[in-house]
Amino acid sequence: MRGDLVIGVQTGAGLAGHADFGALFRDWLVGRPELGAATAELEEFFAGAEVGSAAGAAWASAAWREAWLASLLPDLPDDAARDQARRAVRRLGDGRAQVVITGQQPGFLGGPLYTLYKIAAAVVLAELRTAAGHATVPVFWSGDDDDDYREALQPVAWDPGRAILVRHADHGRRGLPTDRMVGELPAAEVALGEAAWLDEIAGHGELARDLAARYREAVAAGESWSRLQRRAMLRIFAGHGLLVVHGNDARLHEAAAPFYQRLWDDRARLRDLARSGGRQLAAAGYPTAVSEPSIQRFLHLGRAGRRQPLAADHAGQMPGAAELRPGVVARSLVQDWLFRPAGVVVGPGEVAYLKQLAPIYAAFELPRAPLLPRLFAQLGPAGHGAFRTWALGVADRAPITAVDDLRLAAQRAAAVSRVEVLAALRGEGGVDAARAEALAEQVLRRWTRHFAGILQREQQRRHEDPGAGQPAWLRPEGRRQERSLAAFAAAALWGDAFIEALAHAGRRHFDAGLDGDWREFLLTVPEP
Repeated sequence: MRGDLVIGVQTGAGLAGHADFGALFRDWLVGRPELGAATAELEEFFAGAEVGSAAGAAWASAAWREAWLASLLPDLPDDAARDQARRAVRRLGDGRAQVVITGQQPGFLGGPLYTLYKIAAAVVLAELRTAAGHATVPVFWSGDDDDDYREALQPVAWDPGRAILVRHADHGRRGLPTDRMVGELPAAEVALGEAAWLDEIAGHGELARDLAARYREAVAAGESWSRLQRRAMLRIFAGHGLLVVHGNDARLHEAAAPFYQRLWDDRARLRDLARSGGRQLAAAGYPTAVSEPSIQRFLHLGRAGRRQPLAADHAGQMPGAAELRPGVVARSLVQDWLFRPAGVVVGPGEVAYLKQLAPIYAAFELPRAPLLPRLFAQLGPAGHGAFRTWALGVADRAPITAVDDLRLAAQRAAAVSRVEVLAALRGEGGVDAARAEALAEQVLRRWTRHFAGILQREQQRRHEDPGAGQPAWLRPEGRRQERSLAAFAAAALWGDAFIEALAHAGRRHFDAGLDGDWREFLLTVPEP
C-alpha cells in the first residue's frame, strides 16, 4: 500500500437518531433527568476534578505495579514507548496523573472494529485533558478472563486477494469451550489461521508486516492469545502512550482484596441495589440491562485458566481475592476502585448497565467517573453510492428523512406518468375530464405509496446484501460494520494512516460533543 495514503474524515448522521443504539443511550446523549447527559459528563471530565483518590489502589500497590510494568515493557513496540510507559507509571504511582479507561474482551483478529474506536477515544481524551493541564494516561482493560469463546469468534475479515469474507475456523463449530478464559487459550491453538492470513496481506504496509510478525512470534513462542493481542494493540497505537491491564491478572485482583471483602460482606444489599437500579430504569421506560442471574452471580472464580460462577449460596469465608474475577455487576466497580479513573469510555450497552448500577456506587461510596461516549465511525470507499447515503443520514435503518426522500422520488415518477394515465382514462376509458382528474389522483396516490415502498425495500436490500452493488466489507453479512468487521484486519488493510484518521475523528467527536452534537463519522478508505 502506498506510503502517502490519505483517508478522509467526514461528519455523518447524528447519533441520537440511530435506532440500533437503544432509547436509553440516545436519551443520555441528548440529556434526560433520570439519566444525566453525555455532554455534562464530558464537561466534568475536562474540568479536571479528582475522582476519589488521584492514586488508585492499583498504582499504590508497588507489588502489582512493578510486576505488571515488568511484563508490559517487552510488549511495547520500541524504546521510546517503554520510556513513555515508565514515566506514566511513575506519575500514576505518586498521584500526579489519572487514567481514562476503556475495555473489551479478546476476539478473532482483535475482536470487533469498535474496539479500535474505544481505544482511539481514550487516547484522544488523554491527550486533550493532558494538554489542558491535567496529566491523563489512556488505559485499556483487556477482558481476557471472559469465557464466551463463541462471541469472541463472531468478527469476520475481508480478504482482498480472494475477494471474500473470512472467519475463524472454529466459528459455528459445536462443542466450543464454555468455561475456558479466552485470553488464556494458546495462540498456537486459536491464532494460527490469523497469523497465516496476516502473512498473506503483509504487503499492505508496515503495520500489516508488524502485526504478521507478532502473530508468527506468538505462535512459535507458545504465548497466550491475550498477550498476543496486547502486543498487537500496543503496536497499532504506538506513540499514543497506551497502557494495557489484564482482567485475568491474579496480582491485580489481590490488590483489590479490601474492596472485594466489602462487596462480599454486604452482598445481599449489593444485589438488592442492582435490582433497585433495574426498577428505576423500568419506571423511566427503559429495559433492565442486568439480568437476575448476573446479579446473583456477581463474582466468579478463576482457576487454571477456567472461569466458574461463584454460587449465590456460597457459604463460609470469601475465597482468596487472587482467585476472584468480577462478573457484569462487579467488573466496573472493581475497575473504578482499583484505578480511580477520571473518565470511562463506553458504548451503548455499557451505558445501560452502568446506569443500572448507579445505586451501588452511591451506597458503597465509590466515586463514579464520568461516562464518555466512544467514537462511532463507518468506513467506505470514496464516491461509493451507499457510502454517500450515510452522509445524508441513512444508516443501517432509514430514518424518517430518508423515507421522505424516497416518497418524493416516487412522487416525481408519478408526475411523469400522470399525462399517460389521464390519456388512458379519457381515451380508452371514455371518462370525462373532471372525472378523469379525480380517478387519476386516486390511482397515482396509491401507485406512489406502492412505488415508495418498493424503493425503500430495495434500498434496505442493498444495505443488507453485500452483492447488491456494495463491497462485502462495507456491511459484512448484513450486520453493522463496527460490530462485525475484525479490528486488526482493518488496521492491517489500511495501516497507520487509518489509526491516525481515527484519532482525528475522535478529536472532532468530542469537540462536537461539547456542543451536544454527537455524531457518527465517515472515513473514506481505498478499496483494500
